Amino acid sequence: DRVNPTVTVDIVDTQLSDTDSSSQVTFTFSEAPTNFSEADISVSAGLTLVAGSLAQDAGNPLLWTATVTANDAFDGTGTVTVGTAWQDTVGNTGIGDDDTVAIDRVNPTVTVDIVDTQLSDTDSSSQVTFTFSEAPGASFTVADITATHGTVTGLTATADPLVFTATFTADDGFAGQGSVSVTAGSYTDTAGNTGSA
Repeated sequence: DRVNPTVTVDIVDTQLSDTDSSSQVTFTFSEAPTNFSEADISVSAGLTLVAGSLAQDAGNPLLWTATVTANDAFDGTGTVTVGTAWQDTVGNTGIGDDDTVAIDRVNPTVTVDIVDTQLSDTDSSSQVTFTFSEAPGASFTVADITATHGTVTGLTATADPLVFTATFTADDGFAGQGSVSVTAGSYTDTAGNTGSA
């Protein structure tokens, strides 16, 4: 027997985000390994191997599983790799493998801008722009907006998926500072990560 055993690495989930931050990883061998351990598994930036999660399948000695978790605030590709420091039962050195997963755990942000710097009876309303770091899509609604000493109406998506507009109208009879804000956690990006205020 001079056939080198192989392993196929499979990160089960195709994408990780705040709503699904961990995935099972399967390691399928061509021959049962004799000395396979977590030390044989390396993960790239953006991923953490859950300590103690590696286990051999009770019914299939060729199948092992482990769990990886995507790191918060990481956006990119994560990789799980098995090296060549393991052998089959007769001592033939194993051939390694790897697999990748798309990760987006960056929380989107929004910048609110009341265009007019001052409102009065002669100019009681102003356009408000909401500029997002990532497109919120239909998750952003007027219910996510809080206005003080005024009201916000007419929330509209623009041709730019990152920019929405609305109108802020100041309360009659009020003198002071008005504001418009977006509630943290009220909207998401396309990966499901919740937005900040």
